Amino acid sequence: MATTLVLATAFMLPAAAAQAASGGDTRPAGAPSSSSAPPSPGDTGHEEKTTNDSREGDYAAYTLDPTSPLVLVNEHHPLHPRDYVPQDLVAVNGSGARMVPEAAAALERLLAAARDDGHALIVESAYRSYDYQVGLFRRYTNMYGEAYASRISARPGTSEHQLGLSADIGVASGQCSLKACLADLPAGKWTAAHAAEYGFIIRYPQGRQEITGYNFEPWHLRYLGVDAAQEMREQEVDTFEQYSDELAAIRAARQAEARREAAAAQASRDAAAERRQRIAEETGWMPDWARTAYGQ
Repeated sequence: MATTLVLATAFMLPAAAAQAASGGDTRPAGAPSSSSAPPSPGDTGHEEKTTNDSREGDYAAYTLDPTSPLVLVNEHHPLHPRDYVPQDLVAVNGSGARMVPEAAAALERLLAAARDDGHALIVESAYRSYDYQVGLFRRYTNMYGEAYASRISARPGTSEHQLGLSADIGVASGQCSLKACLADLPAGKWTAAHAAEYGFIIRYPQGRQEITGYNFEPWHLRYLGVDAAQEMREQEVDTFEQYSDELAAIRAARQAEARREAAAAQASRDAAAERRQRIAEETGWMPDWARTAYGQ
């Protein structure tokens, strides 16, 4: 369980990267034509989601506030509202990729640090709008059918990119672009080792697709803030779903304690009122001086 002090800080937190598609927004290598059967998903683009029969209640969302760096968004927890648009979006490193200011500044620091260590990282995609996702998902559905489309792209209103808090990164050479092999490149290893220092996590870690709904995506970074990202690393919590569950458990415990305190305070007030009523009934016949003495 995360430490009380840092989680308490995280609990109080309130609140993207190119419109161009990446991950699920690029046609996967070897994707089927509209007249052929879908092949097994390849190693590019937004890799295949695994079947997840969990109901929405199986994941405890920390918050529904889309401005919070700790908001959980996945196919079980859509955005509220689904067509949410961040109030402010700024370009990352002067590129067409946009994020919310806090995340953009953090990503720029990460890119600069990588460059200082000899790694030429680039941003391939970040903020993507609801309308863009509508068109994308419709196009995939028309091409491959809804079942296959839902395995390679997020349904509108369920994409983290819409928050302006996520970015897909790659290397300037284009090697292993949007592929799992990015993790084996020096730049990919550097990113995995240092992302938390700048408030980011690898959102879809290897071997956790049954929890996240997606296969390993070493290119997909999600901004949570430095405290939360480093705490996840320190506590060896490797999925945001699990971390969100921890935050929700703390919130539930605090709410339960608040209810207990409120109930105790109300019981005390009720007992005092009952005592005053009883004294009034028992001393109604007494003169004032006697009644006062009795009440004391």
